[in-house]
Amino acid sequence: MKKLNLRRPSASLVISCFALFIALGGAAYAGTTLGKNSVGTKQIKKNSVTTNKLKKKSVTTAKIKDSAVTGAKINLATVGQVPSAANAVNATNAVNATNAVNAVNVSSVVPFSVGANNESMVSLVKTANFELMGICDTAGTFDPPGTQFENTGTAFVIYNRSTVPAFAESEDDEDDNLSLNQGIVFNYDDNGDGGMAMSTDGHFLSSASWANIQADTEDAGEPKAEDKYPFPTTCHFAGAALVG
Repeated sequence: MKKLNLRRPSASLVISCFALFIALGGAAYAGTTLGKNSVGTKQIKKNSVTTNKLKKKSVTTAKIKDSAVTGAKINLATVGQVPSAANAVNATNAVNATNAVNAVNVSSVVPFSVGANNESMVSLVKTANFELMGICDTAGTFDPPGTQFENTGTAFVIYNRSTVPAFAESEDDEDDNLSLNQGIVFNYDDNGDGGMAMSTDGHFLSSASWANIQADTEDAGEPKAEDKYPFPTTCHFAGAALVG
């Protein structure tokens, strides 16, 4: 067999191979290095840039296009109440509260026109604290409960229907203090008296003499049957009460 004659590579061959290696390495480096402004919108894959890949505070107001962020793109559950909206809500609540207080404090006129039979009582106006009733007693033999007078005849009476202490006055009744279910009588034997009652919590009921009238078939000075008494019942109470 012939012996192989191995020679060392020449210097020129080594230099040529090294140059080739450098050239190939540079091409690979060039393939992985992007030039300035070489990546645009078209080169970015859809949904490839996610929230966690954005640097914190990198997207500022100046980088957002006008009208790019609309209401449809905002999760409203993550948005707190803006100060102006909070002020508007507070203003609305204040107005509603004021209206509620005014509704409680404003007094009102309650008209009534109710008949009753002999020796009976009928409710005319009722509030949370007081009740205005009519007493039909043509013969003067009926004793209304909780009143100072007995056998009053046909009359009005204001009762305290609450446990709140109250006081009352009329030209016919001298009892100024009204406890629960106690009443003050007025406008009997004539039609010239009124009555009022007020509780210590500020509620009141008033029936002025010029705003009420009582009539029955027997009392002197009142319409009688022969005078063409127009009501179908023995007594009739009509007028208005001021309540608050």
